[in-house]
Amino acid sequence: MTRFVAATAMLYASLIVSACADANSAASQASPTHAAADQPASSALPSIEAAKQKQLSNEQAVANRVPSASGMSAKRARPLTLRDSGIDGSMMFARDVDFRVTGEIGFQIGQMAASLVPARPGSPIVFDDPRSVTIDVHRGDVTLDSAKLTAIFDRYLFQYQGSPLRNMRVVPEEGRLRITGEMQRGGWVPIVLTGTLSMRNASEMAFHAEHVEVAGVGADKLMQAAHVKMADLLKVDTPVARLDGDDVVMQVAKLTPPPALNMTIERIAIHPDGVRFTLDDHTLKDIAWPASMPARGLLIEGGDVKFMRSMPMNIDMAITPIDANAPFVLDLYRYREQMAAGYLTFDEAGALTVHLPSYAALASASRDTMRGVGVGVGSASAKLNDSFIREQQASLAVARAQWQRVPPNLLNAAARTVPVSFNGSTALKGSAQQDERSSSGPAPLIHVQNVDFYVSGRIGFHVRSLDAQMVPKHPGQPVDLDDPTQYDIRIIGGEVVEPWPAMAALFNDYLLDYTPRSLNDLQLTPVDGGLQVKGGIKLWNHFPGVWLPTTMRGTIDVRDERHLVYRPESVEVLGVPQAGMLRALDVPLAALTPFRRKGVALEGNELVFDQYAVFPPPLLQGRLSGARVTDDGLVLSFKREVGVPVARPPAGAGTSFVWIEAGDVKMFNALVVNGRTLIRDSARVGAEPMRFDLYAYRRDVAEGKVLMGVDGGLVVDLAGRF
Repeated sequence: MTRFVAATAMLYASLIVSACADANSAASQASPTHAAADQPASSALPSIEAAKQKQLSNEQAVANRVPSASGMSAKRARPLTLRDSGIDGSMMFARDVDFRVTGEIGFQIGQMAASLVPARPGSPIVFDDPRSVTIDVHRGDVTLDSAKLTAIFDRYLFQYQGSPLRNMRVVPEEGRLRITGEMQRGGWVPIVLTGTLSMRNASEMAFHAEHVEVAGVGADKLMQAAHVKMADLLKVDTPVARLDGDDVVMQVAKLTPPPALNMTIERIAIHPDGVRFTLDDHTLKDIAWPASMPARGLLIEGGDVKFMRSMPMNIDMAITPIDANAPFVLDLYRYREQMAAGYLTFDEAGALTVHLPSYAALASASRDTMRGVGVGVGSASAKLNDSFIREQQASLAVARAQWQRVPPNLLNAAARTVPVSFNGSTALKGSAQQDERSSSGPAPLIHVQNVDFYVSGRIGFHVRSLDAQMVPKHPGQPVDLDDPTQYDIRIIGGEVVEPWPAMAALFNDYLLDYTPRSLNDLQLTPVDGGLQVKGGIKLWNHFPGVWLPTTMRGTIDVRDERHLVYRPESVEVLGVPQAGMLRALDVPLAALTPFRRKGVALEGNELVFDQYAVFPPPLLQGRLSGARVTDDGLVLSFKREVGVPVARPPAGAGTSFVWIEAGDVKMFNALVVNGRTLIRDSARVGAEPMRFDLYAYRRDVAEGKVLMGVDGGLVVDLAGRF
């Protein structure tokens, strides 16, 4: 048996010697580099890139959809871009929601189907600016109880300087309303009005006083005898309400502060528990709830909707209560506090669910109640309590200043951003003007600390500490995490470890994903400070017809700031040393085993890696300063760029995280403007590194949850929700 193995080895050795002679002759007629060109039989992409392109195509199909539901449909007015879905407006469905504009002003929604229409075509709907949207109600029912009716009358309609009415309270009774308060008649006089509520026309609602008491005395007969109407006693003429005879006539669309509300009231029913309005503009036969409609809450589909720094595009967002058993109060003017106390979840297709506590459960709601939120007096010129709007816009101005602020050093950095150039593609800092869809400042900066960062599958590296910048290839565009070919990663400085299994996967799952090929099933192992590579080879990609077991040992180091070089010092085929024979015949390895792929090539007797391009996209651009073979893997160090700003992680970020700061980043179908995003895994133990998979980030985020702070910053927690 021993003789048979030896004979077989000698036979293969002779084949190799013969092949060497032929190759030596061929090599004398062409340069080693070009003779070693290893081109695949077809131009097909590696399976990893092909799978990513298919995934991206599916995601773009979702982003490009034009939603429709319950007889409503969106319309695309402009082409889809990374900053704009091209759809103006959204469809909104709601049921069993205590919807407050602010404080007690609002209504209990039983069910509703409506359209959200931006005030300016082409602009997103902005949660933080209720004046940016009009709500066109198509069908549904809403109820106003005593507290809500009182808030509208006492805190909004008649709470302004010079108002003829004050301290009003509205109590619904069976079939009628009872309104109490004080009227100005040379002093404040108690008044009680009891009457009915009806629609005067499509846009006006009238309260008709059937019984009047003044200072506790019935005044009906006296007023009838004297032919005195309510309008003779009081002067009410505001943008919302006016007195016409004994009727208080109100503009339906202006009964609450912004957003503007267009609704057609089909029927009014007054009961002790409230006034119920049946709404119907006769555009829908019924409300057919979409499949994603929560049991309680809101669903918004289509168009672009911005809240704080984030803007889901062609939105598919459900808003639902955390506590399914308690009444769900949503306060539009104070929604930021509810968002900060709740969390968000995504599915892989990009649908978003916002889980909120009821505003009534927050400590801020209790404080508001104690100090009487919204009791501020409006201006005499407005003739309504416009302090709501002033307060909301002032709060928004402060918040926006925070969200839009770019530190001076980063503003300066934007002008100094170094272009990334590769294969003729150059990326410069864009000059998109400041608006709801874009920010000033540099391309996104990123800091990665103690993270197992995988590009795809098993291909990746352990990041000890790394500063980088994500630079879009097209000026002015946001970074699209779903499309790794759309941006480059410019490394500013740091150190990473390429584990040997990950490096083997880089070859076997990516670089060797083609036929015919000359190398197969590579395994890498550190040995005595050097690197051992085992695998199979075929001479000139096809001879012999089986893979020859091969072992190489050598060193790996940095050729220049961009390239790594592996230099085999020994080569064994079928256990027979070949390096000396090849040197004697002056035959380079590249002549026998041609291998040239994107980012790596056999050049003579050296395997040369281009760290810019050896990994699947995105392109990695960094200045190599050192490479060390260790038991853990290949340690790569990068020179630090001098004078280049870096991301500043927040205090308490932890020991393992990804921090993205500044610039605009598109994640799922949501654009984050001037972002501050922390990615972590709260399920980690101690110094255990977090795993982050760039190509599969949707899957990982979908298994976790996202927290949003009152400053609009995001914390993406990859820990499983269940």
